[in-house]
Amino acid sequence: MVSFREITSSLYGAYMLARRNPDALNHFNISTEGFYHSFAAMILAVPFFIFENAIDYKSLETETALIPFMLLLCVTLWVSWGAYLAVMAFFERFMGFSDQYSVFVIVYNWAQLALILVWFPLSIISNGILPVELASGINLVFIIATYVYLWYILRITLNVTGGMAVGFAFIEFLVVILIQASFSSWLFTATS
Repeated sequence: MVSFREITSSLYGAYMLARRNPDALNHFNISTEGFYHSFAAMILAVPFFIFENAIDYKSLETETALIPFMLLLCVTLWVSWGAYLAVMAFFERFMGFSDQYSVFVIVYNWAQLALILVWFPLSIISNGILPVELASGINLVFIIATYVYLWYILRITLNVTGGMAVGFAFIEFLVVILIQASFSSWLFTATS
């Protein structure tokens, strides 16, 4: 079981990566045990993800009830998260970065939790207080920042070129869009 110390150290490592600190990877448990522990981030993210999306629920046009909506949203999150790691596992077999793949998974998992924790208060403030146009601008800036961050994680953990990192970050974007499109008919049932 993952310890509180490992969680906080990993989140601090994710923060240090965002600051481009060269020692950031030292804060992660880069071991076989750390690889499996990093998947706890998928569970730890759920309460924040649910609460943030429950606030947004009232403004959505859907007939899907709140509880099934939240469950489907969590499944969508986990499927897209896991699908991207599976796609990257496919690429690591053919592109020669298998030695670094486990490091990437560890950092990616904790970084996703860190991003959800950062987005949690921003979303509440932007969607609950600010005008729609400003909130949309904040959403867009945050999405761009997350992909720049992912690009940096890919460069550092997989030791790939900037162009390859752009390609792998774009693949994550595609995976997320495809998974969300697949679940959208259940999430956003038509209102009368």
